[in-house]
Amino acid sequence: METKPHRAHLGYKQRAVLDDMLKNGLTEHESLEKHNISPCRYRKWLENGLFEHEINARIDAATRQSRLVMARYLPWAAERLIQLTASEKDETARKACLDVFSLHNDDAAQDIAENPQPRKKFHPQLTPEIASKMLAMLAEEKRKARSNKNICETCPPQAESALICG
Repeated sequence: METKPHRAHLGYKQRAVLDDMLKNGLTEHESLEKHNISPCRYRKWLENGLFEHEINARIDAATRQSRLVMARYLPWAAERLIQLTASEKDETARKACLDVFSLHNDDAAQDIAENPQPRKKFHPQLTPEIASKMLAMLAEEKRKARSNKNICETCPPQAESALICG
């Protein structure tokens, strides 16, 4: 007669502690206190590969769920950012421009890391007019930053760091 291999399972209290921490919003301390688990016992649980594996699996599942939600709304958020670049309020438009550049740079860096071959993509919502406005705003920001440092526009770049202007 063959015996089935024994599969270890988490105990009731282990599952309850994890549920309270990951589903019910309790902190580790609150959950352990609620279930009368001593710190020593909890450390032993953490040393147990099965308990650690369950924690990691639940964290991975939560991360995956949040990434799916972000993926669902990312096109809407990108579209909204592009719309904000044409805002009447200069500060709103400036921040939107910087966010668009930041998102694009993050995406490009990830694409290059995952797939190092050159890519040829363009963003249909990023019209030449919007791109021109974004570049003008960035140039204006640089000009403001330079004037805030009391450095004249004719200074060579080396003089900026030394605050030498002549």
